[in-house]
Amino acid sequence: MVVGAGIAGIQASLDLANSGMKVYLVESGISIRGVMAQLDKTFPTNDCSACILSPKLVEVGRHPNVTIKTRRTVEAVEGEPGKFKVKLTSAPGTSTWTNARAAAIAPKSAPSRSKRNSTAI
Repeated sequence: MVVGAGIAGIQASLDLANSGMKVYLVESGISIRGVMAQLDKTFPTNDCSACILSPKLVEVGRHPNVTIKTRRTVEAVEGEPGKFKVKLTSAPGTSTWTNARAAAIAPKSAPSRSKRNSTAI
């Protein structure tokens, strides 16, 4: 699971997915893109930021190993590294828990939020 769908989160998701891992890309906003989409040029090459970001948006959106979850925030994390459960709060949705696997270290707990509609990965 990758939290944050800016250019770094998109690239991390693509790297993991291309290595054969199933990835959930979680974003609190209504769409993926991050701050880079607001920039005109990038430093130090002065390349067009949309020229860099657009192909990655298409690739991550079409990748069979990537599932994009927008309008979600992490409500809780429980488990151990490599095998954990993540509870996501969404705008409209339901609250459930499911298992997730990751190569990264899972935090032992996350701040609790008010009980709104939630989805788990």
